[in-house]
Amino acid sequence: MKNIDIKNLTGMFLIAVPGLKDPNFERTVVLICDHTKDGAFGLVLNRILLNSFVPLLGWLDIKESVIDLPVFYGGPVKPEQGYILYTPEGNYHPSIKINDTITLTTTKEILIDIAAGKGPKKFFFTLGFAGWAPGQLEYELMIDSWLIAPMNEKIIFDTPIGERWKASANFIGVDLDRFVCKQGRV
Repeated sequence: MKNIDIKNLTGMFLIAVPGLKDPNFERTVVLICDHTKDGAFGLVLNRILLNSFVPLLGWLDIKESVIDLPVFYGGPVKPEQGYILYTPEGNYHPSIKINDTITLTTTKEILIDIAAGKGPKKFFFTLGFAGWAPGQLEYELMIDSWLIAPMNEKIIFDTPIGERWKASANFIGVDLDRFVCKQGRV
């Protein structure tokens, strides 16, 4: 694996270590969507908020949907704001390109297209996001709250939700069942 720049983790996974007891992030996988000197922004990938987005259709001004999808808990910040990760087949502006295979948008138009069966092939809908102030994420990494892993599109879109935490750690050769949270002293 290439060297990791902990000052720019855009497009990387953060995997909560088993000892992380913050209820917002315990046993989570977070995709970092943007990380600069001004802080970091990410989405939790393995917590469902609602099993169906049908109750939100009226709020989104969508009359009906040909499909149903779960609504994920993206994090504790701005829980009223929706975020859609998707594979960029269409053009939904404004969007943030996280890497060549994943794009992020907040536009309602993509949900209208998804509800009509005309949206991108792969997508992921969350409410809320995870945010870190300048230097906060780097500090959390220094105190061993998170493991860092390359983003894996299959984990985001294809792995069952309950398996994403362990699957993302397994991707970098870490067995979370055998993980020791703190180092001992000699």
